[in-house]
Amino acid sequence: MLKQRKGVRIVKIEVRNGAATIEGYVNVTERLSKPIRDVRGQFLEKVATGAFNSALQRNDNVELRFNHRRKLGDQQDGSLELREDNIGLYAKATVSDAEVVKLAEERKLKGWSFGFKKLEDSWDKQENMPEIRTLKAIDVSEVSILSVNPAYIATSINVRADEGEDLLECRSNETATGTLEYDIEERKTDDDEETSNQKYHDILKKLND
Repeated sequence: MLKQRKGVRIVKIEVRNGAATIEGYVNVTERLSKPIRDVRGQFLEKVATGAFNSALQRNDNVELRFNHRRKLGDQQDGSLELREDNIGLYAKATVSDAEVVKLAEERKLKGWSFGFKKLEDSWDKQENMPEIRTLKAIDVSEVSILSVNPAYIATSINVRADEGEDLLECRSNETATGTLEYDIEERKTDDDEETSNQKYHDILKKLND
């Protein structure tokens, strides 16, 4: 069960038997982002309730990536679970990739990000404030585990298509969490194993006496 602390959603990272399990909220719906800057200037952004649910219905095999680059798996192979609930987009990933597991053991993972294309949005002008962009409908192509600082990433990548250009945008989970909780399985040393074996033999000896 994912914990909450004073309203802050925690990303839980657990390492067991050579695999890392990462779970938490990729994005909290209806919550404004930190300021984002693009060609329009500075604006704030939020994802409308239901936008993720609709996106997951359109694409039932969202990819799991590492820093938006290397593919680690997808929904169909069971390495990634996604759902939208009353908080936002929840994700649970199980990864055996050696680099990711090592970074998890070293407590160097930073959180989540997701890549999307805008289908429908609206802009609300506020007096003495940046414009507010509401993402009403989006296509989610991938969710990434990050090892880089996820200071609300506002990356726009122009992807050329046959009919003009399409815009792939990436957002980190700074709207979702400021805290990561690690649960790392401690590796036993040879001395630990010897002590454990001695205790086991002592118990057997007492039972046989």
